[in-house]
Amino acid sequence: CPVNFLQGYSGYLQVDGYQGYEQTKAKLAGCWAHARRKFIEAEKAQPKGKTGKANWAINHIQKLYRVEIKIKGKTAAQKQNIRQKDTVPLLEQYKRWLEKSLLNTLPKSKLGEAINYSLNQWDKLVRYACDGNLSIDNNRAERAIKPFVIGRKNWLFSQTAKGANASA
Repeated sequence: CPVNFLQGYSGYLQVDGYQGYEQTKAKLAGCWAHARRKFIEAEKAQPKGKTGKANWAINHIQKLYRVEIKIKGKTAAQKQNIRQKDTVPLLEQYKRWLEKSLLNTLPKSKLGEAINYSLNQWDKLVRYACDGNLSIDNNRAERAIKPFVIGRKNWLFSQTAKGANASA
């Protein structure tokens, strides 16, 4: 349970949509990779050869990532200034699109789920734009733990630590 593990922590925590983090005292920052992934799932659910709202969202999120490429290597203050100038207008446009699209999208559809995910996570998703120390996503952390997640399944039936190392 994240509440016990993070007891007393009040800094930033970059998270996906898991509700358990809401009970912590951490300041939550959302992950745009998770939001984008929802639209990729919606795009795959569309009929063959048809592009539409999911594609628009994916392309718009890509614009946010292009700003991040531009600011790589800059100081936190420089990142924040550029984000305020370049990212905030993109975020405002994206939110207007989400709210408009929600009106004529079935909520239980993959597209509806993707739109609702972004809207429900909105305050967390935009937090990175106000602090140059924050990242647009938590991909770096997820890549760091991936070997352990994969290994956990491999090591499950190991009888000894030596056997677990051999199967790693």
